[in-house]
Amino acid sequence: MKLDKETMTRRRFLKTSTQVTALAGLSIATQAYGANNDRIRVGLVGCGGRGTGAALDALMAGPNIELVAMGDIFRAKVERSLARLSRLKDNNKALQTSIKVKPDRCFAGLDAYKEVIDSGIDYVLLCTPPGFRPEHIEYAVKKGVHIFAEKPCATDSPGVRRILAIEKEMKRKGIGLLSGFNSRHVFHYADLVKAIHSGELGDVMSLYAYFNTGNIWYREREDGMTLPEYHFHNWFHVDWLCGDHIVEQHVHNLDLCNWIMRAHPVKAYGMGGRQYHTDRGGNIYDHFTVEFEYENGIRMTSMCRQIKGTDTKIGEEIIGTKGRGAMVGRKTQITGENAKIFREHPEQHESHRQEHIDFIAALRRGEILNDTRFLCESTLTAIMGRESAYTGKHVTWDEILNSDLQLSPPDIAEWDGSIRPVPKPGMLRV
Repeated sequence: MKLDKETMTRRRFLKTSTQVTALAGLSIATQAYGANNDRIRVGLVGCGGRGTGAALDALMAGPNIELVAMGDIFRAKVERSLARLSRLKDNNKALQTSIKVKPDRCFAGLDAYKEVIDSGIDYVLLCTPPGFRPEHIEYAVKKGVHIFAEKPCATDSPGVRRILAIEKEMKRKGIGLLSGFNSRHVFHYADLVKAIHSGELGDVMSLYAYFNTGNIWYREREDGMTLPEYHFHNWFHVDWLCGDHIVEQHVHNLDLCNWIMRAHPVKAYGMGGRQYHTDRGGNIYDHFTVEFEYENGIRMTSMCRQIKGTDTKIGEEIIGTKGRGAMVGRKTQITGENAKIFREHPEQHESHRQEHIDFIAALRRGEILNDTRFLCESTLTAIMGRESAYTGKHVTWDEILNSDLQLSPPDIAEWDGSIRPVPKPGMLRV
């Protein structure tokens, strides 16, 4: 399905989209396991730390869930991930019948995602660097497989549009998509958001979003690695693979603010730079500050940083006419006229696991959860902020939604490993 860029206005993008769809007739979900505890076969694509954790969380999300296929660009990662899961299995009775990955279901290379998805699975975990996500989501939808898509869903605007273009096909086929925005599955966060929506904070006047941390990991080039292999290995430092840390990490905080606002910003004005990571290669920034503005004029100040020795602050603050809301560190509260502390629910699982519990439970009730719309909205919010900081220009929602700037190579298999220079504000992005 080709998207007509002239029709990709904000109005069309925000056209009502139902997140939960009841199953009608025979669908993939009803055929595979329906509203019972029949077997769910899981495949993992991307076997790093996050992927291995996602596999464990999915396997622990309910009964009769099996991991049957795994794939990564690097075979060594598949082997390490499977070995780690197998060790956990030895000490956890719930996992002892869940890990059923045979040697002929371990795949490596750029096409490993196809081989995993084609292995007769019901649910695929897409946990590679996000630059690969659009292509992997497209293939999973083509093959009729339910999807866990780690955030973000793309690193550039054309990638986001590719996913939006298949949203209707997902609904037609009854395919569920769970996003990696695990904070939406934290019950006491949801309580705070509900309180804000019900007016306990009064009218929201401004928001603040933070992902300020210390150093980020860096991997040296190993002997025998080609340049593309090295960049795949050290993916967080390459723009098209990670999207820069405002897109790869800080998108969590931007998504929470969009959840609170029940909208996305319509413009961004930002700045950033590369002071600390100058000797590491790659082409990403190490700090950003962006002012986002929503359609109603409310502004969100966004800040993210990855510099050793700096003070950490991760979370969100919301200023209202009746007080202040905060989700920073372990504090989730409202202060002011309707002061309240929101405590963790006794039945709450760790949020990375809770999201799979919620998703699989819904499938077994005969419902389809689909996070595509807010996954795309929040990813594009982060991309808009990044491009404003990279260029030093105001960037509007419609401009970024329709941007032709594609970071990923046209043919990944033919990529020679070359990367763009570090962006400089005031210079044209091509």
